[in-house]
Amino acid sequence: MPVIEWRDAGDGYQEATAAVPYDYAEPRGRSLPLHMVRLPAADPAHRIGTLFLNYGGPGYPAAATLRAGGQAMFPAEVLARYDLVGVDQRGTGQSSPVRCVDDPVELQALPYATGDDFPTTPVEEAEAIAQARRLAEACRARNGDLLDHIGTLPAARDLDVLRAALGDSRINLVGFSYGTFLGQVLANVFPDRVGALVLDGVVDPAWATGEDDSISWLRANADRGSAETLQEFFRSCAEAGPQRCAFAAGGDPERAYAELAERLRAEPLAVSVAGGPARPFGYAELTRLTFSAVGLYTAPLWPLFAELLQAASVGDTDTMAEVLAVVRQFAPPGLEDYPTANAAIACADTDNPDDPQRYRELADLHDESVAPYAGSPWAYGTLTCAFWHGQSTERHTGPWTTATRTPVLLISTRHDPATPYRSAVRVHDLLPDSALLIVDGVGHGALASSPCAMHLAGQYLLTGATPAAGTVCPQDRGPFDPPPAAPTEEPS
Repeated sequence: MPVIEWRDAGDGYQEATAAVPYDYAEPRGRSLPLHMVRLPAADPAHRIGTLFLNYGGPGYPAAATLRAGGQAMFPAEVLARYDLVGVDQRGTGQSSPVRCVDDPVELQALPYATGDDFPTTPVEEAEAIAQARRLAEACRARNGDLLDHIGTLPAARDLDVLRAALGDSRINLVGFSYGTFLGQVLANVFPDRVGALVLDGVVDPAWATGEDDSISWLRANADRGSAETLQEFFRSCAEAGPQRCAFAAGGDPERAYAELAERLRAEPLAVSVAGGPARPFGYAELTRLTFSAVGLYTAPLWPLFAELLQAASVGDTDTMAEVLAVVRQFAPPGLEDYPTANAAIACADTDNPDDPQRYRELADLHDESVAPYAGSPWAYGTLTCAFWHGQSTERHTGPWTTATRTPVLLISTRHDPATPYRSAVRVHDLLPDSALLIVDGVGHGALASSPCAMHLAGQYLLTGATPAAGTVCPQDRGPFDPPPAAPTEEPS
């Protein structure tokens, strides 16, 4: 068991490094250091225990993300009674990160391999395949068998080791997006040792494995969730009108988007952001941005996204540059190695086609008949896995129906563009005694946008009580609702 020695990290936070087994098949062999950040409970005399955080990705650095905003994550009563702990999952952040190039800036030359772009022509297709092969080979050459010891089941074992080292009898976790898959693995592998599990933005476990030649995120219906949320964007934008949604200026946002997409396919715009060189903004850039954290993922940014779409539709590249410069400010911290960490975990954990041509076949099929605009972005996100030289030495691919010692709380918005509501319903059906809390709103993840959901999640963390079946929370405000009026003083 590792000895954890916390040291001051400033602003009330602490940090530490814990050594866990590199390979759980040889627990007394070499070790792997995990980087951790902790926000200690404000009322240690009434402390419940440790609450681990996983922010998804896979590959987001939990330590840096907690350090950046942990004090505002939960109600005061939760912060009083839990130590919040962000552990950089093995292969991410500062926990033996998977690094495949000398400088992360070099990854910008591999946009097809890192998921920042996807091909739309045969020439681009050939380049995408070449980039994916090149990145996979570079990752293996630089990281060796580390790639075989990265994945969700090893990460779950790590949390169990850390739980014991921190003196806790139960593993408590709040997982977002991919973090909900980690939570499901914990629930099914350690059902007697899990405590409170809050899973927000629920991943269908079909993400891990499925039919031969199927793609992970398509199996998990991420493309369907994206397409359905885009339809909700069109509906709510038209309802809000051009005063609150700039893209409603022509009266029909859905038609305007289709026209813009076709125009950008034929002739991309050239956009220069923050004085940098002009770069093409074409069909792939449009759809990648649409299904991202600065597009449909984040409800408060929908008006800004609508402004960008309207500017693109009239060819106003200056306004596009201004909006893109603003949205770049919303990037989470510590993401330099994120693309390669994401590939390492996703390719280790999931079954994907070895034939690179299969990605185009499935992308076209889903674009045309399953999820317009969304098939290609999600299908090509795992192209590098076709050439990946690494497979986790241990994976959990089921069962997903194990009864846990305590109930699991699942949370989903009605319209989630990455982890659709239907996935939360499926996992609710799979996990005995789980509770499903619905937020009647939009965006990827629900807790941050619904005080009602946050309150109920807080009560669950403090007491173990789950919301009544069928509970639906409102979102704080709709994406195009006017901002609340500033308070005014009454005349004395």
